[in-house]
Amino acid sequence: MVTYALQGPAHAGASVSLVTPAGTAGDLAPTGQGVGLLVVNNGGTAVNVVLPITPTYDGQAVANRVVSVPASTGAVAGFTLPGVGLIPLPDNVYGVGTTAITFGTVVNQILVAAIRIP
Repeated sequence: MVTYALQGPAHAGASVSLVTPAGTAGDLAPTGQGVGLLVVNNGGTAVNVVLPITPTYDGQAVANRVVSVPASTGAVAGFTLPGVGLIPLPDNVYGVGTTAITFGTVVNQILVAAIRIP
């Protein structure tokens, strides 16, 4: 299990450090306003990212959110273009603190980063 460190680039910009998930389930990402999960997929197939939704509606659980991050599009002008997804993680949806992240697979060379947009 890995808890992703929250990275907050300055207004001038900064490099974001991407990490490999520890596995398909059990990793944690911070939540909050302006916080998101950046997912980079270098693999040849799309990957689903599943996020549990904390609030209920009229006492009933709400279904988990599933976000599909596209596959790499292959080489363009000599560069391999990964599939990229940016998933907002507001604490009023995913709970205060951290939320569990589940990946459909990590074999596809998935890299992630938790970021805060200033």
